[in-house]
Amino acid sequence: MMTVAVIPARGGSKGIPRKNVRDLAGKPLIAWTVEAAKRATRIDRLVVSTDDDEIASVAAAFGAEVVRRPPELAQDHSPTEPSLFHALEQLELMDGCVPDALALLQCTSPLRGADTIDACVELLESTASDAVMTVTHAQHWYLSGTLDAGGLFHPQYDYAKRPRSQEMPEKYRENGAVYVTRLSALRRYRNRLGGAVRVLPMDPVRSIDIDSEADFALAEEALAGVVVR
Repeated sequence: MMTVAVIPARGGSKGIPRKNVRDLAGKPLIAWTVEAAKRATRIDRLVVSTDDDEIASVAAAFGAEVVRRPPELAQDHSPTEPSLFHALEQLELMDGCVPDALALLQCTSPLRGADTIDACVELLESTASDAVMTVTHAQHWYLSGTLDAGGLFHPQYDYAKRPRSQEMPEKYRENGAVYVTRLSALRRYRNRLGGAVRVLPMDPVRSIDIDSEADFALAEEALAGVVVR
């Protein structure tokens, strides 16, 4: 199964300016994802989709191909899927490349290693699934309710009827680290997820998703003690 990895990386990050090229533990944030994809044995081709000159230069320096994304696909509220289709269209135009599957790898998951990427591709290939995504076990308790202006919590459940943690069903959340989708399913559903979807659980540390300054600091600490394979 031929698999192309696409790393979307626009230049206009608002929450953390220039996030994708900001230094994280000695290298630009995007470099962690590029290097993981380069080490993955199940990725046949690696492309960074960007509208930004600096990101393009950094991505190329670390060994990725670059597809220049048009500005209309790189706005604050631009969904990811159109940039994936654009990258696929450019690859087909350049040299006729039409993969069997696409791996979406987001820059904000620097502790996701090549082993996880390969495991997702292998899970997709070995099953009849349309897509595979990584997930993380969710904490047992979420406080469902509202806060008033004074900070008082108004629950939407009965405190006295909470089950014990061992009696609660397992819960998982998307962590955004890896999505692998068959090209046929991507075209059918126009979405990275659709049809028969399988999941690959990841541990919470490797699931760190950088969306704030606190996340950056947490990732720095984690990378000091975690070997990313």
